[in-house]
Amino acid sequence: MADLAQLSDRFFAAYNDQDFDTMAAMLAEQLDFNHFNRDFPMNSRDQLLETLRTFAGQYFVERGFGPPEKLLVDGNTVVRVADYTGIGKVDLPGFGNAGERFTLKLCSILRFNDDGLIVEWKDFG
Repeated sequence: MADLAQLSDRFFAAYNDQDFDTMAAMLAEQLDFNHFNRDFPMNSRDQLLETLRTFAGQYFVERGFGPPEKLLVDGNTVVRVADYTGIGKVDLPGFGNAGERFTLKLCSILRFNDDGLIVEWKDFG
């Protein structure tokens, strides 16, 4: 199997760059996604990517994950703790007010299948 730490770095770099094509190629068509603390479950790659495009275009001036503070690979699972920072275009409850920089500490858990595709993505924080 591929180096999952490197795959997770590549995935979050694509997220930061708004490279939705690379993200799509790294996500299984059916996946288990949820951003806990914000009750944001999804089970479709296309639905998730549509939501991420909307957020990037309509709700944030900038947003992205920082380098991992902690990174653990166990079997087919990657646990990554990193800051998520950005500036909202609008007031975003749980993030901050329009025009203000916010920083959240997130724990992201990615589970990969044997083909190296992400089949589960959970964010906490």
